[in-house]
Amino acid sequence: MIIRRALLPVLGCWLLMVCTLLISPLARAQSGPSSTAEIVLKLGGTPPAFDYISTLLTRALELQGYAVQVRNLGNIPTTRLEVMLQRGDISAFIMGRTRRRDALFLPVQVGMTDNLVTQRILFIPQGSQALYDDVHTLDDFRRLGAVAGLGSAWADSDIWTANQLPFRTIDGDWKRLYQMVASQSRGMDYLPRGAHEMANEWLAHPELTVESHLVLVYDQDHILYISPTDPELHRLLQSVMHEAQQSGLIAEVAADFFSAVFEPPVSLDQRRVIRLVSPDLNAP
Repeated sequence: MIIRRALLPVLGCWLLMVCTLLISPLARAQSGPSSTAEIVLKLGGTPPAFDYISTLLTRALELQGYAVQVRNLGNIPTTRLEVMLQRGDISAFIMGRTRRRDALFLPVQVGMTDNLVTQRILFIPQGSQALYDDVHTLDDFRRLGAVAGLGSAWADSDIWTANQLPFRTIDGDWKRLYQMVASQSRGMDYLPRGAHEMANEWLAHPELTVESHLVLVYDQDHILYISPTDPELHRLLQSVMHEAQQSGLIAEVAADFFSAVFEPPVSLDQRRVIRLVSPDLNAP
């Protein structure tokens, strides 16, 4: 009896140590990243695009306990950004989904603009509004025979093809399209832009006018692509951005950045909707 009583304190200490070893890893796993965990994001693009992606990713990651450092690589055309993304020179970029991009990069299947980019408003040449005044349906729009000007890297090419709408593309810096459409001499009649993009751009392009009545809508929001050189970041953002979507953070950030879509001349909620079909990118 004396021996057993003497062993009780020793046994108690031993049991406490075992319980601590068993419980501590679980507690650490449930507590999330340490306060010193830091994510470095290398990003680029036009100033509005950079501001949006850097704010959205930073807020989403910080809510999960990470410290975020963003490196701005500057205003770079989309075609160049894709090359840099493939090499790992940039970490992530928001783009329209295509089969080619799904194969080249690591996609995060979460809509990143709260569907604002899928609502396309048209830049048209000055004096051409009357051509669109009587358009109410997709068939009406097709009958115009109007040719879209698109960047060669845009996912719109697949959507315009699926809807039997004529278009022409240019390689390199797509921003040449503004002047090409305005000139009315390059075989391009309009330039489609996401509602949020139009709200940022219309004042900078007085050579064009914003078409007054229509919004072309499809169901394929832009998604986040991660460099194939960084699978760990991809795994992290798969979880973080799904949570950001479920919590309403993406919608909140989009509303903060792009409230002007409901003001003239975009006036998104007052337009006639022309619904486009989207190609099934998940079909074999």
